Amino acid sequence: MWKSISERNSAVFILAHFCQALWFVIPIWIVYYRGYVSTTEIAFIAGWGYFVQLVMELPTGAFADMFGKRFSVLLSYLLTAIGMFVIPFADTFAHFLFIETLIGVGSALFSGAQEALLYDSLKQEGKEADFGKVMTKDGFWYQIGLMASTGLGGIMYSYGHLVPFIASGLSAVMGMGIAWLFVEPKIDTEKFSVKNYIKQIRLGVHEIKKNNETLLLSSYYIAVGSITWVCQTFFNSYLLIDLGFGDQTRGYIAAGLRLFNIVVLMRLMKNEKIFNHKNTFIFFPVLMMMAMLPGIFLEGVWGIPTVAGVMMASTARWILLAKYTNEVYDSKYRATAISTLSMAIGLISVIATSASGPIMENFGGARTMFSLLGVISAITIVPLVTKILKLPRYAQE
Repeated sequence: MWKSISERNSAVFILAHFCQALWFVIPIWIVYYRGYVSTTEIAFIAGWGYFVQLVMELPTGAFADMFGKRFSVLLSYLLTAIGMFVIPFADTFAHFLFIETLIGVGSALFSGAQEALLYDSLKQEGKEADFGKVMTKDGFWYQIGLMASTGLGGIMYSYGHLVPFIASGLSAVMGMGIAWLFVEPKIDTEKFSVKNYIKQIRLGVHEIKKNNETLLLSSYYIAVGSITWVCQTFFNSYLLIDLGFGDQTRGYIAAGLRLFNIVVLMRLMKNEKIFNHKNTFIFFPVLMMMAMLPGIFLEGVWGIPTVAGVMMASTARWILLAKYTNEVYDSKYRATAISTLSMAIGLISVIATSASGPIMENFGGARTMFSLLGVISAITIVPLVTKILKLPRYAQE
């Protein structure tokens, strides 16, 4: 069926990741949790999930190096499935916190391990150049999976409040079954040690600030990434609930906007004549402020453009900004530098979600948070754009 290990692992990677995208709880989990815990507690639970994943990156990386990336991926799917299957027994804040801990550890086990397994599979056969092609194909099908699951999640919820959680757990089990087909590559990798890890982190942190240009681009990436990511994973769902949309309708809206991202953005944003460096750097703050600043005034369908704008900016961050940061990072430290950016985004997400609970509970819900994030975008990203466009690399465009 497969001619080589790299071909086999590439196909398994895409299929398993597609199963992970079938997260049917996306449009309904906040509504379900609201039946048991307060808004402040939900915000803390979400922040706790980010925190667990952040602090577990180090030990789970060690685990993958010592016991194999394939085993790490399998365990990731297993813990995620368990987290979903115990939802029916959860009815207290502590219970949901435990579930989020399981899912956070599972996410950390998955983070990097499956991607590294794919890259090593290609590398041992001298096919590293195919990595980008596989990731592009994977990204397309992952977006399709998210679109399908968000569209169906609300419908499932109408047939039973636990159905989306059970379906998500079954998807994780299916992903684990597919991931079982992975073949651990034989290529040698450097074994983990705390000393090497600390050294690599130090070098990676230095790489993102080695000169004025990299510092500005890294700061820009973190600012855009942290604001759009926390909206994409948390505040978008809350806003659609606050705007009064029903469970099924929220699923349809999210699925439709996801389809828009797939059909339009994945193609349009590859046009470098339109999205050159200058236009790209200007695009993000303009889009984010237009989408978020009016948040406090939003009612009904008028809130959909806000969700669409933030979703567009979040998707565009992966398509556009990643290649610009890679341009300025040394290949020897590129992976660690990018991990450092991700850790910074994760830390800010923890702070934002944890702090948002009291704000939303007492000052206008998710609408207020969007306006606040719009203001933060204006005072952080706009000055960075001004400085970046004065750099010699971009001043001539």
